[in-house]
Amino acid sequence: MAAKTYYCFTNDQKKDKVSTKGINKSANISKQDFLSVKDTKASVSAVNRGFLFKDNKMFTCEMERKGLSYFYCKRKVLDDGVSTTFLDI
Repeated sequence: MAAKTYYCFTNDQKKDKVSTKGINKSANISKQDFLSVKDTKASVSAVNRGFLFKDNKMFTCEMERKGLSYFYCKRKVLDDGVSTTFLDI
């Protein structure tokens, strides 16, 4: 997972904490999406919607982004899929 992208959860779903850098909250990335990436190593996409101003006109826009990716370039992910360690560079 990327830095600043996480899902912290407990048995009480009202206390779940989620952060997905670069993805709008309206994309509704779920706990199951995070677990799916961890288990399958396959990315999950999300659609960002927003507004764009150009030539004094306002437009709506949509952009599909790779929302969650298994690849993490800053540290080495260990076999448990959660823990990390330093890179052997």
